[in-house]
Amino acid sequence: MKFEIPKTPYFDIGQTLNCGQVFRFVENDGKYTLFALGHRAEIEDKKDRYSIDCDDREFFEKYFDFDTNYELIQSELDDKGLLSSAMQFGRGIHILRQDAVETVFSFLISQNNHIPRIKGIIERLCEGLGKDMGGYHAFPTVEALAGAGEEYFASIGAGYRAAYLDRTARALADVKSVDVLRSLDTPSLRTELMSLHGVGRKVADCILLFGFNRFDVFPVDTWIKKVFEEEYPKVAADKLSVLLVEKYGKYAGFAQQWLFYYKREKKV
Repeated sequence: MKFEIPKTPYFDIGQTLNCGQVFRFVENDGKYTLFALGHRAEIEDKKDRYSIDCDDREFFEKYFDFDTNYELIQSELDDKGLLSSAMQFGRGIHILRQDAVETVFSFLISQNNHIPRIKGIIERLCEGLGKDMGGYHAFPTVEALAGAGEEYFASIGAGYRAAYLDRTARALADVKSVDVLRSLDTPSLRTELMSLHGVGRKVADCILLFGFNRFDVFPVDTWIKKVFEEEYPKVAADKLSVLLVEKYGKYAGFAQQWLFYYKREKKV
């Protein structure tokens, strides 16, 4: 199934996929192949538009968050300062509407890890435990993950994270539905996520932002610490996250992505 979307300043596929929020994609000569849950899409840059060839148009229109008015959000966050510069630099970033379970395991794997290795572990996880979709594998179900065992996760290169993956999978298998978690407010949901083995504040906030689309969060990592080291010197990461949510309000998660991408790519 093919469809096209016109190019605008407020959506850039390269910026969206390369800003650290997702790992199951490959890039080749301006074409991106993206996998999400049991779906696949090929996105090609046609200069004035994007051509998207996928198995489910409705799924990917929602996944790419085309219904959100990013121009409005950026106008409301405009501070005529650092954030405005960051938004100008990464104006085309959309926050993807990813599956919560896939996000939990992806960000457990991402801890203290680099992108190529993260991608490799996730791909081996899908190949070993995910449904064969014909040419690619779906992301595994919670039940498949819970039945794999710590030794399996170690065998695909997860290292010390193998214990995190195993215990988290078994914990989530006891939850009847992720919708039970989705009904919680953000602080309560963060508490539940941080009860999972290996999930600290930063990973929990990434899961909240990318897996549950809670925008009243601000994940703090080394890049964000560098952004605010002069304004908030020697403030601990967890406290800094609270201060930045207070600073940017309901759009804090969007601000985080623009600032993170700006600092990491432009290295200002």
